[in-house]
Formats: sequence, structure tokens, C-alpha cells
Amino acid sequence: MSYVEKYTVSKRGKEEGPYAAAEIIDLLRMKELSTIHKVKVGADWMVVPDFIDLFEKGELPEQNLEKSFEDAEEAAMEEEEAAESEEAVEEPEPEPEPEPIEVPEPGPAVEIHVNRSGTQFGPYLFKELKDYLKAGNLRFSDMVWFEGLPEWVQLSSIPGVADGIDSLGSAAPPPPKPPPAPAAPAAPPPMRQAAPPKPSPSVQSDDEEDEEDEEDFEVAMDEEDAEASTNLAPHGPRVMAALVDGLIVVAVMGILIGVAGLVTEFNSKLLLGGGVGYLVLGWLYYGLTESSKAGGGLGKRMSKLRVIKADGRAPGFAAVSMRSLLKILFSFTIILPFVALLTPRRQGLHDLACGTLVESYARDE
Repeated sequence: MSYVEKYTVSKRGKEEGPYAAAEIIDLLRMKELSTIHKVKVGADWMVVPDFIDLFEKGELPEQNLEKSFEDAEEAAMEEEEAAESEEAVEEPEPEPEPEPIEVPEPGPAVEIHVNRSGTQFGPYLFKELKDYLKAGNLRFSDMVWFEGLPEWVQLSSIPGVADGIDSLGSAAPPPPKPPPAPAAPAAPPPMRQAAPPKPSPSVQSDDEEDEEDEEDFEVAMDEEDAEASTNLAPHGPRVMAALVDGLIVVAVMGILIGVAGLVTEFNSKLLLGGGVGYLVLGWLYYGLTESSKAGGGLGKRMSKLRVIKADGRAPGFAAVSMRSLLKILFSFTIILPFVALLTPRRQGLHDLACGTLVESYARDE
């Protein structure tokens, strides 16, 4: 039910009512009121014609009150609709986090680069990397990269890097004979690092101490690299040793083929058997001599050379056997044995595949 205002009517100075607006109109029609009578609206008096004019225009207080209620209701409805529309707007989905990089376990012959605060070291083999870490020269927070990784990762993320390491050393010297850089390594991705703030001149900061440690570490690495490279066998003695050992194998194989040819006859089967015999004889000769304490056959002993692992240890029979078979197979190509003249550590393809080196021990005697 809507609100109805009552009004007082003045007839000849006498007040009557109160009446509703519709009742005042009816009284005027019944001529109980005339146009000279007055109606009190609020605190003001006005004649009946003006009152009826306001009523028809909808400007009476009760009419304005209903309109204000309607406006308030409409405003409340609009606010509710706006709130519902805001709730209906979907929140933007958060950006997906980048997937973590899967770091594969490097093989024993994989060369690993190390970067500490923008200074790069290495590359090193996986075993040497663990030795550096155990000795205290490397930290788990150092960044590393090897072929197959899209970007630099922390040393701690390499699988198996902490296996067998019970404690970490402090300020230890680098292990002996770190492998120098290969001839043409895959280029590691650049590292982006923000410039550190300048420390106060009166107090030495942790960054300055780290820089001093890194300089000492780099100098020690360079000294060990230089020392390791001076032990590598020169090309002249290596060629001489290869000729002597090769002639021994060829001579023995020639005698066997000659005896077999005299007993039977020279044909294609005999030549094929000679090739297989050369492979077996060469494998036995190089495998047995190079895995012995002497480290090589007659040619290598004359030239004072021996075969060692890249980390300085003596190779086992299995590694030498694989090296011997590859060496003999590559010798059939005539060209591939000369790869040793091009690599920085004077390694042939068989040395690169087996992780071995040929060193000279004349300086030690």
C-alpha cells in the first residue's frame, strides 16, 4: 500500500480536514469547495486550483516521495546487477610456471664447463668434477653446462654428483692434471648476471673475497693445465712408436700368411683370413702390452711413451682392448690415424672414444 498524504483545507478562515488529494478534488466537483478556498501543503497555503495543478503534474510531496522510493529501488537494483556482473567476470588465469629442466647424468667422457660469478673454468670430466667438489675447489652453487643442456644449471642439479662425498674440503688445491679444453667444443649459452653493488672502501666485502678465491682457483687451474700438457707425447716419438709396433704386427702376420700360403695356396680366402688375423693379432699385441706396467709395446718403450687414462691412472685391459680394436680398424682407413695431429691433447679417435692419452715419461727419469 502506497503512502497517502492528508491536507488541511481553509474555508472562510475555518480549517477543515484533513483530506486526501483525491477527496479535495471530489469536494471541488461537488461544489463544497470553491476556487477561492486554500489548501495547506507543508508549511504553505495555496488556492485549490494551484493545488490541483500540482497534483496533475505529480509534484505533491506524497507523489515525490513515491518517486524517490522508486528511484532508490531502481538504484539498488542497478547496484545489484553491477555487483553480479563483476562477479561473473572471470579472473585471469595465472601464467603457468616454467617446467624444471631435466638434467641427464653425464657420461664419463662428457666435458663439463664450470662458471662462477661470470668466470668460466674447465671443461672437466665428471669424475674430476666430483674430486674438485670434494676438495673444496667447487661448490654446489656453481653453474655448470655440458652438451645436451639448453642452459646453465647449478652443480647440485647433476644426478649422482654428490654420491660418495661424505664431507667437503676447504681451500684445497686443485687435483692434478685437469683436462684442457677440447679442440672445438659446443659453445655454452651465455650467462646473464646483474652487476653486484659496490662495497664500502673501508670494509672488504664477501664479493671481494670470492673474487680473490676465484683468481687463485683460476691460476691454479692454469698451472695444472700447463703441467699436464707438457707430459703429452710429442708427434715425432709417437710416429716412431707407431711405425715400430705396426711393423712388428705386420711382420708377424706376413710370416703367418706366407707359411699358410706355402702349405695351401694364395687365394681370396687366405687374404680374408689374413685381415681377420691382423685384427686379432693387433688386438692381442696392443692390448697386452699397453695394459701392462710398461704401458706399451716395443715401439713405445723405445720412444719412452705409455698409454694412460685422462685422469692420470693406468688403463685396464678392457679399456685398452677397446682402444686397440678401434686403432686397428681406423688404420685400415689410412686417414683417420692422423686425427691425433689436429686435437689439442694429441688424441686419435680411439683415444677420444676410450678417454685415454699417450704421455712421455722421459722427463720423469
